[in-house]
Amino acid sequence: MFHKFFKPALFVFCTGVLISLTAYVLPGDAIKGDWQQGLRAFEFLKKVRKDPNSFTERLRVSLKGIPAAPDLRWSDTLAAVAEQKALDMAQKDYFGSVDKDGYGINYYINKAGYRLDDEYLKHKRADDFEVFIGGYQSGEEAIGAMITDKDESDGASRKFLLGMTDFSKGLHDIGIGFVKGTKDTKYRFYTVVIITKHRS
Repeated sequence: MFHKFFKPALFVFCTGVLISLTAYVLPGDAIKGDWQQGLRAFEFLKKVRKDPNSFTERLRVSLKGIPAAPDLRWSDTLAAVAEQKALDMAQKDYFGSVDKDGYGINYYINKAGYRLDDEYLKHKRADDFEVFIGGYQSGEEAIGAMITDKDESDGASRKFLLGMTDFSKGLHDIGIGFVKGTKDTKYRFYTVVIITKHRS
């Protein structure tokens, strides 16, 4: 009798523990990065930079007269830094260019081994190579929203992404991080774009 009862009971107990551990280790609603969305965002941005005017109707913002920008090169290093910044914002509940420890993106780019000129590392809060947005469920939508730039009257994100200034025109390496938040994070989705260049 003992063995007949014990084996099914043990099986039920172990199954319950396994389910509990699985739920703990692999939560269904966890903050996580999506590398593919970052790459799709990059591919979309390349198309817009190649011929901005052709996206005027699609993005519902005038891009007429904006010249084609130089090609960008994907950098896994910059993409990793961008994704980590997006994760940090989601996990630590802030949304800004300076993190909770007081550091800007320049510090983290350089720390990751992508060497910047010394002039960009004088202040730990320095943030010269990053734009970000929250709330868009795909990398392509996020890029479109940043180019549309509804929340910035000076069009700063658009000018940066499309290489419309002498500074941004000289940048050629890019990494994009895309992170899915949860119902408890400020945004359900975070997108961070870093465009820069190695130390000259």
